[in-house]
Amino acid sequence: MRLSPELRGAVGGMCRTLSRELSFAKWTHEEDYHITLQFLGDTDPRSIPELVSALKEAAADCRPFTLSLREAGIFGPPAAPRVLWAGVGGETDRLQELHNRIVAATLPLGFHAEERAYKPHVTLARKYRGERVFNSGHLNAFKQEADALHMSWRVEEWVLFVTRMHKKPMYEIVETLTISKK
Repeated sequence: MRLSPELRGAVGGMCRTLSRELSFAKWTHEEDYHITLQFLGDTDPRSIPELVSALKEAAADCRPFTLSLREAGIFGPPAAPRVLWAGVGGETDRLQELHNRIVAATLPLGFHAEERAYKPHVTLARKYRGERVFNSGHLNAFKQEADALHMSWRVEEWVLFVTRMHKKPMYEIVETLTISKK
């Protein structure tokens, strides 16, 4: 699920500022900011039409909802995190419902949910390479920048991406799926 164009621009600007202070090996391209609903992995292109049909059915009874970005967090060891991310706020119960519907709809096609709990987030950067140990002060710097955003967006559609490794942006939209306006 992509962030709105306005929010992608604001987060991109925030990350350009933060990249001067936080040494991560790779910062996410502005066009690639998204919330993963379900990671599908390597998928046979011939199965895409059936997958799209199942995804459309999964969203058939969903209504648009509002999300926002909130606190920063990390995945990996606190001293040298693997990922810097922004958490998601707003109508997260509706986001969780859409995630559950997608997982249920793709299961008969051979896709499986990850074993770990669903934790919606937007990946901002990967592989901390700073000379100084990463600490909570670094997250406070992010929070000061993020507080300036105060932006939310209305989720009325979501997308099926294909990954194009080593390209920028690396995600290409295969299909845009509309959430009904009930």
